[in-house]
Amino acid sequence: MTKVWDGFIRSYHWAQVALIGGCWWSAEQGEMVWHQWLAMTLMALWGARLYWGFFGSESARFSAFVKGPKAILAFARSMLTGKPQPVLGHNPLGAVMVLLMLLVLAGQMATGLFASDQIFTEGPLYSTVSEAVSDSLTRLHHLNFNLLLALIALHLLAVAWHSFKGEKLVPAMITGRKPLNATAPVMKPLWQVWLVFALLWGGLYLWWGSQL
Repeated sequence: MTKVWDGFIRSYHWAQVALIGGCWWSAEQGEMVWHQWLAMTLMALWGARLYWGFFGSESARFSAFVKGPKAILAFARSMLTGKPQPVLGHNPLGAVMVLLMLLVLAGQMATGLFASDQIFTEGPLYSTVSEAVSDSLTRLHHLNFNLLLALIALHLLAVAWHSFKGEKLVPAMITGRKPLNATAPVMKPLWQVWLVFALLWGGLYLWWGSQL
């Protein structure tokens, strides 16, 4: 067994699941104060993941797993033939999913800053734009969530496919280890990324959370 994922990457993955689910539930129930607290925490976590993608553990860095179109197509062909090559971290298609998820989450969080439910709750930047712009961004916020759900469904299908092929991705994201005979990637001290998360959350609290 080779250690592939550090504690932050695993925590980020499962916390992201919980926070997105919590944001959906709180919006459905009209608990918009909770919705904003959860969104604020997700935003800080997203920023910390972005930092870790450039300065974190070897397997967490974008440079370690983001590949060009040729590598992505080659891996896709290997999947269709049933003979994909084992990969230590994210495979090239998984890397595309990681980037898409980060991008769509960024859009979701950014539009939410300007959104309004037209009753009690407004995003912290609502007053900086016109009502018409806010209405457009609110609609986009709702539409973008459907795109996020589609990505989640696609991700779950990919995990199921890998499990069917014998690659157990869920246990790996829990234990951080894969059954591979390979040199483990270099892990960075986790205090760095958790400090970034704490600073981002504290800054968001002073700007946004203190008004809730």
